[in-house]
Amino acid sequence: MKKLFVTLMVCLLTSTALWAQDSKWGIGLNLGYGTDVLTGQAFLGGRVLYDIDDRFDVVGSFNRYFKKYETKCWDINADFHWNVYHHEYFEVYPLVGLTYLHAKAGSAKDGWFGVNLGGGIMFNINDRWKIGAELKGQIMSNSQFVPLATAMYRF
Repeated sequence: MKKLFVTLMVCLLTSTALWAQDSKWGIGLNLGYGTDVLTGQAFLGGRVLYDIDDRFDVVGSFNRYFKKYETKCWDINADFHWNVYHHEYFEVYPLVGLTYLHAKAGSAKDGWFGVNLGGGIMFNINDRWKIGAELKGQIMSNSQFVPLATAMYRF
């Protein structure tokens, strides 16, 4: 799984660097917490952002949950951000998206598809760096609340 995660991150970084143009692309790290993956687990992940324009962003992310009780979990998200308040120093957005959460304990595996609903704020440190916070609910049969912090570099 570690090799798969590293391979995915290298491919993600490479493809983003190849297609980068005019600060429309960004890559970053997520640090967060899922409230219902075996009664709460922290995660570390990566994200890619594409600015459609100043009002709309599309964000893809992959998060790997820290191992707890011999259970390994990860999720993939595709979110759409609507920057309802866009300022020089920060932007505030609601989000809607899709998610897939996968869990494996021993030989048992399970996965859940769901919908992401939430919101967030991104602070522009300078032309290239952003930090932010996001709160979202992953609505599925195993629903959970997911607060996270993110740091992004813009191309």
